[in-house]
Amino acid sequence: MEQRLISPLFFRLLIPFGLAFFLGMFMGSINSIIAPIIVLAFELSPADLGFISSVNLIAFGLAQLPLGVFLDRYGAKKTLSGMLMIAVAGVVLFAAAKNYLSLLTARALMGIGFSGSLMAAFKAFTYWLPRKRLALVFSIQSLIGGLGFMLATRPVSIALEYIPWRVFIMLCAGAVLVSALLVMTVVPDDIPVRNESGESFFDVFKGMMRFAGDRRFIYVAPVVTATEAVLFSFSYLWVGPWLRDVAMLDERSVGLMMLFSSSGIAAGYFLNGVLADFFARMNWLTWEKLYLYSGILFTVTFAVLTFCGGPTTAPLWALVMFLSTMTMISFPIIGRLFDADETGRIFSLLNFIIFLASFVVQWLVGIILDFYPVVDGHFAHGGYMLGLGLILIMNIAAVIHLYISIPKMETLKKF
Repeated sequence: MEQRLISPLFFRLLIPFGLAFFLGMFMGSINSIIAPIIVLAFELSPADLGFISSVNLIAFGLAQLPLGVFLDRYGAKKTLSGMLMIAVAGVVLFAAAKNYLSLLTARALMGIGFSGSLMAAFKAFTYWLPRKRLALVFSIQSLIGGLGFMLATRPVSIALEYIPWRVFIMLCAGAVLVSALLVMTVVPDDIPVRNESGESFFDVFKGMMRFAGDRRFIYVAPVVTATEAVLFSFSYLWVGPWLRDVAMLDERSVGLMMLFSSSGIAAGYFLNGVLADFFARMNWLTWEKLYLYSGILFTVTFAVLTFCGGPTTAPLWALVMFLSTMTMISFPIIGRLFDADETGRIFSLLNFIIFLASFVVQWLVGIILDFYPVVDGHFAHGGYMLGLGLILIMNIAAVIHLYISIPKMETLKKF
């Protein structure tokens, strides 16, 4: 492929895939704002609330397993356009939900439907665009998802002052339908991998799972798994309750602080690739070293929030979110360690592990909070501290692993 990045082809890819990822992140994270409404309407406990949001994450994660095979076998366009129609059904059901079971089903369908929005984009970008610019392109796509996180904060709380929440969600379903139609009609067909060997879908799936034991994958996966588990479990749900229960902020301040923290997501999604591209061209810092330093800074900042949580440290959530998305540089690192016809399965496998960890973390926080009394509608500070402490240990272990692995990883670069 030619090395020029900006072209009509670039925008044919970026606009449809960007909108799909924007809506996926938006619909995933609005739970943190509408949590009080859902708790009141359906009489949910902390564990119930955590599980409803976690179902979205686990469905998203489990869908990564066949997703990687579909992407490599059928291409990004066909795979994502079909999955987005499942997302439409999930959003409509969420708007019409009458009980706990329908909420769970809706969130599961939404998780499955949006699960391909980022990986399909990464697959198509890897196929169509210059590989040496992948870090920058991945960051632009990820930035659009970060904007989805931002819009799902204070703007949503303002909108819900004027529109019933069910009507608002139904309008979102219309936007998802538009996104699906754009993917169907605008995105070019990437050529899928030909199955000349006659392997069955199950054989290809088993081959995908073997990547989990590949040393290249093991070098890269732990840090981004640990940091993104915090990103999704907290931005999708627990940041809002933490701000209400630990920082003791009112609803307006919670919305504004969540907007501020989600701006960190957008900035990190964008700057991880921009900075990696710039540092590498200037020979200042390798992608791997940037990945390591982001993980270290994330762990230090998260430790401060864990042990010193309160109103004065609430703004640190923006830095936590920024640093968690800086570790997305792991995806272009993976992209250059493996062959192009393997990237759909590799990206999806990594995403599966990330969302499995996010599911566990999000639900675990709710279970821990259930062991503490709820006082005046507020969950216990001690419960949050215990939950964050366990997550901190996971991040410390991941950073140590990456530090040991980098010398081995840098010898495996494909360019």
